[in-house]
Amino acid sequence: MNAIACNICGSREFGAGPKGRLSPGGFLPRCKVCGALERHRAFRAGFAALGAEFDGLSALQFSDDPSVPRAPFARFEVSVYGGPNHLDLADIDRPSGSVDVAIANHVLEHVEDDHAALKELDRITAPEGFVILSVPDLLRCDATIEYGMARADKHGHYRIYGPDIVDRWRRAQPQWRAVGAVCRDPVTGEPDRLTILSQSQKRIEALTKAWQANGLEPFDALKATVATTALG
Repeated sequence: MNAIACNICGSREFGAGPKGRLSPGGFLPRCKVCGALERHRAFRAGFAALGAEFDGLSALQFSDDPSVPRAPFARFEVSVYGGPNHLDLADIDRPSGSVDVAIANHVLEHVEDDHAALKELDRITAPEGFVILSVPDLLRCDATIEYGMARADKHGHYRIYGPDIVDRWRRAQPQWRAVGAVCRDPVTGEPDRLTILSQSQKRIEALTKAWQANGLEPFDALKATVATTALG
């Protein structure tokens, strides 16, 4: 039994990850109760550190990711690929400005037209709203690599992102401000990075202060080289 509990469900029982893998540090990564892996618990730590910033807001989440706490939100909708509520990220069937928070954790790399997807995420968020975004292995490679297709041997990814992802954010919405934080899985210690994008400087400042108050070290996520080594 692990001495540290899963911060999503409280279990202390862990097993091997997909294909029997261990975490890079040699720990059993998968929670046997809720199925969470390193990134889910790292993101939950990042979300938890935002405290009351979610209270009473509406959210639309792409993929049924267990890392996001539902309780603080007044309304929470989940789009599941191939499910009855499947929404196309590049052409979201929701009104402009209809949600306060749009969440896409490890989803953008599965979308062929990621520029359209980023513009759509911006379109559906309210003027004071924000987009929470994460992608695999951000800043672990020198530049984004496009595969030209959804590769089965790469988990259906169209690409792997590098620091130049910030250029895609700027092209999609030049008015976006951004704050990022490196969060760690309390069970394995593995890091992952969350980015929050918003046109509202006031909102970015509030989220930055919340992270700082809860022990994280937020940074300007539009400065791509910041926190490169923090993921090591």
